[in-house]
Amino acid sequence: MKKKVLAVLLMAAMTATLLAGCGNNAETPAPAEEPAAEEPAASEPAADASKMSFEIVSKGLQHEYWQAVKQGVESKAEELGVSVNFVGPDSESNYDQQVQQMENALNSTPTAIGLAALSTDTLMAQLQTCLDNNIPVVGFDSGVPGAPEGSVLANCSTDNYAAGALAAEKVYEAVKDKIDGTVRVGVVAQDSVSESVVNRGLGFIDKFAELAVADGHTATVVGNERYINDAKCEKSDGANVIIDVRVPQQVDSAMSVADVNSLLGEDGIIALYGSNEHSANAIVTAAENHPEIGDTVVAAGFDSGSAQIQAVRDGVLLGSITQAPVAMGEILVQTLYDAAQGKPVSDTDTGCQWYTAENIDNPEIWDNLYGK
Repeated sequence: MKKKVLAVLLMAAMTATLLAGCGNNAETPAPAEEPAAEEPAASEPAADASKMSFEIVSKGLQHEYWQAVKQGVESKAEELGVSVNFVGPDSESNYDQQVQQMENALNSTPTAIGLAALSTDTLMAQLQTCLDNNIPVVGFDSGVPGAPEGSVLANCSTDNYAAGALAAEKVYEAVKDKIDGTVRVGVVAQDSVSESVVNRGLGFIDKFAELAVADGHTATVVGNERYINDAKCEKSDGANVIIDVRVPQQVDSAMSVADVNSLLGEDGIIALYGSNEHSANAIVTAAENHPEIGDTVVAAGFDSGSAQIQAVRDGVLLGSITQAPVAMGEILVQTLYDAAQGKPVSDTDTGCQWYTAENIDNPEIWDNLYGK
């Protein structure tokens, strides 16, 4: 009897031990089941940098501005060890050529594409192809406004509207005491399509009108329909501050100089503003035959280049707005690189500054100028 009791007790002890062992195994994960996902996900793409190729489609190559952006692109690409191909049409009104360059970019099966669109409408099919094939696109300069949703991940550019407003503040301060009776302020823009050029013009128009109205004047916008319709300035007959916007039929230097000459023939002209290198250079060229520019007519520009820099030094231009084109190119490539690795990217304001004869040699200004 004792042997049977002992046997029963022994069996009970063994069962309890087995159950305790099962419970411990359930609470302690097996080492083989450790998640492999703890390895850094970003390390692999970084190791493949030499296999990355970025196609950069700009709005042109003819202005020194684009050469400065290209310099920044190539500098950052060399630093990161990626390949880049920087192209642009021979004119900023050659939409068909830019479309073909985007087609060529797609045919090269790039890792990512940087794009400054002349007109987003002409590139919708190519942008949809990028979206369908998971090719990251990052805008720069004027960017790609109105692109198919999700096709453009970020934009690297100056806040062009704010930059135009800064120019207006400086010009208004210089001419506000000249506003007596009806006066005219000329805005020279190379086109009414490019988002960057349009926003620089609208920023100037809206801020100048705002400042004039705050001082008890009335303001209106005349000239190009796009600027008239999009300006916040309330249009009214009989306004004593007329902001007159001129846009040539195509991006042509002679046509823009003719626009400046026409504005100078208007009664009451007190100021001129050129919203990019092309338009500012038109003012500088016109000044060769119109000594009133820089004297009785205050003028301002945008961007730089050798002619514009000299005009600022000589007082022909009160000043100009400079972007940071080299930095823009560098930021663009870094953003493309991050996007190609699947990292989140976002819009970046690459900044602007107002430069004059007094501050042009300040390193913070000088380093951002091109055409020196």
